[in-house]
Amino acid sequence: MSSANRDALDKVTTGDFAGGGLLSDKQFEQFYQKVQDQTVLMPRIRIQPVDAPKGQIDKIGVGERLLREATEGESSGDSGLNSPNTGKIDYSVTKVELPWELSNETLEDTIEHENTANILLNKFTRQFGVDIEDLGANGDESSGDSFIGIEDGWIKLATDQGSPTYDHQNAAIDKSVFSNVRHLLDQKYKRTQNLVFVGSGSQKEEFEEYVTDRSTAAGDAMLMNGDDPTPFGYDWITPPSWPDDTIMFVDPQNLLFIPQRRQKVNMTTEGEAIVRRDLYAIYNMIARADFQIEEAEGVALATNIAAP
Repeated sequence: MSSANRDALDKVTTGDFAGGGLLSDKQFEQFYQKVQDQTVLMPRIRIQPVDAPKGQIDKIGVGERLLREATEGESSGDSGLNSPNTGKIDYSVTKVELPWELSNETLEDTIEHENTANILLNKFTRQFGVDIEDLGANGDESSGDSFIGIEDGWIKLATDQGSPTYDHQNAAIDKSVFSNVRHLLDQKYKRTQNLVFVGSGSQKEEFEEYVTDRSTAAGDAMLMNGDDPTPFGYDWITPPSWPDDTIMFVDPQNLLFIPQRRQKVNMTTEGEAIVRRDLYAIYNMIARADFQIEEAEGVALATNIAAP
């Protein structure tokens, strides 16, 4: 291995992760910005960092009317009109880890030493983002699966908290899915321009087939121009790991990801595994996080959609 590559790696593991591998506030912010940049749903949701492992965070008032009359001669604190009570959300983070191995061969063959720090950070953030988005979609603590059972995700939370739900009864996807699920939301949650449908990419392709088979202007445009389907004028976003049998109608700001700021990267260049597998180092990112929903009534679900 070149001395330049080793110097770059040393800089990443000691200088960039100073204080025993604990990410600084700036590094923490940069890390989650990169996570958002490399995922589909995460850039749209509310990410709320916290310092303590348990506590409460403020609601932002999803679906609430916050505009108030400003009365001359009175401050905003003089009247309850100007002090809407948006409430609190309880959270409790769960510890997760992301192990990753870096081989000497990979370092020599694929990494330009001047970009080593960025490449390492990108690898961590890409995999972390993919896994967190997957867990946010599919997490279910009652599952026996070692990954799915880590934490309840947004679909499980919405189900447990009584979000309005339409049962498609194992029928193939069609326009009735979107018509029914959008009518489930109370009108106050429809005042925002941020509402989207969240569903799988496979179901989106299936719906495109359904639309293009019909002799309509929308079907023609989709077939000829490759237009994305926007049921009833709403965007449809497709996180890669979203389950095929469920579609969610929601303002993504109603979905929360809550990471604790004390996040660190451990690294070792010693041990039998290092020698046997010709590794440069083994890394392990330790994070603590929780998923929550601000207003369960502001989430609508369509379930039991037949597999495409």
